[in-house]
Amino acid sequence: MTPSVPARHLLAVVVAVVVPLGAGAWWLLPRPPAPEARVLATRADDETALTEDAIRLYAAGQLARACDRFSEAAGEQPESLARRTDVGRCFETWGWRTLAQGRPEEAALLFEQGLVAMPEDPALLKGAGVAAVHAGRTAEALGPLEAAAQLRADTQVRLLLARLYDHRDEPERAVAHLQALLAVDAANMDARRLLDKLEREQRTEGLFLRETAGAFVLRYRPGVDAATRRVVIAALEAARQRVIAQLGDGGGEPVTVVLYDRGQFSDVTRSHTWVDGLFDGRIRLPVGPALPRRARLERLLTHEYAHAVIHRMARGRAPRWLHEGLAQLLEGRVADASLASGSLTLGGLEALVTEADPRRAHAGYELSLFVVADLLDRGGMASMRALLARLGAGESMDDAAPKVYGWRVTELESQWRRQAGG
Repeated sequence: MTPSVPARHLLAVVVAVVVPLGAGAWWLLPRPPAPEARVLATRADDETALTEDAIRLYAAGQLARACDRFSEAAGEQPESLARRTDVGRCFETWGWRTLAQGRPEEAALLFEQGLVAMPEDPALLKGAGVAAVHAGRTAEALGPLEAAAQLRADTQVRLLLARLYDHRDEPERAVAHLQALLAVDAANMDARRLLDKLEREQRTEGLFLRETAGAFVLRYRPGVDAATRRVVIAALEAARQRVIAQLGDGGGEPVTVVLYDRGQFSDVTRSHTWVDGLFDGRIRLPVGPALPRRARLERLLTHEYAHAVIHRMARGRAPRWLHEGLAQLLEGRVADASLASGSLTLGGLEALVTEADPRRAHAGYELSLFVVADLLDRGGMASMRALLARLGAGESMDDAAPKVYGWRVTELESQWRRQAGG
């Protein structure tokens, strides 16, 4: 986001008097300014010079020096809204640029600097909230984003708030933001899809009960007995320990786990009948009259809990193929190179693993497991954690892979094709 360059505000002090120079002759001549006027003129000249210097630096992309100059000019005229606006816009531009470079903590500080000059500026409040989200401090993002939404209609802010409240299991607040968004942008399909999902959940889960169990919050329909809940909670804790031992801990916030019957699960998730679990910010599990065997239940929950940790470590930026390949590996599946495709590329794999067709999606899962197993052979879990951290910081896979594994993505793809006989 690049704001327009601040306009110049020049102050001219002109004092003139009529002075008699001879009989019948009158001329307009400048009179030397009084000491107070000379001070005002000097300050105005200094402020103008600072602003012009700041404009030149801003245009040259030297944002640190430009913001410093704008701040000095504002210090010379603390009552000037124009000067404070210059400061705010400069720090806003610098903040967004820093955030785009994958440095959210620095970006947050820059937006805060802008807010010192303009405490109620919606663009700076938005930037502060988005930077906090990118830094993994979602709870701290809510305040500035809510303030921004109150000051200016912004569909991006409303949608982000709805997603944050959905993740926090506060559906009423999420729905309120989506309804406000759709009132001004009825064609926004992202908001419409999220609202439809939340409304399906509310219809199904309106009477669900809630139980906190260590690192998990269990939500379940009436009729799920205490013995079943104990088995599920024990399997969840075993899955958590298994994932942490290999991949690491994804954070301190509890993970919500929702237990449905099969019909409720299909209605809420709109998933295929062969899907036995799903993670979309919550772990969703269909639970019938009889639970799966303990080993099968632990593997299923290990897969879904792995998704939760991957999501947190990569801050929602891990591609689907990486999610599915790593979750399968952590649950204990072994890759079969004979199932790999000779035309394997990561772009094609991402499309394949998200296919609606079950056979093609299954092939995508097998290929994802093959690729992730190869990455782990190259660098182990330490490199995988480094890859997820780089993705979480905003780097693309193309940028992150050479730094972690020493090979460009195209080179890795070529090696995978050779391994697969392509």
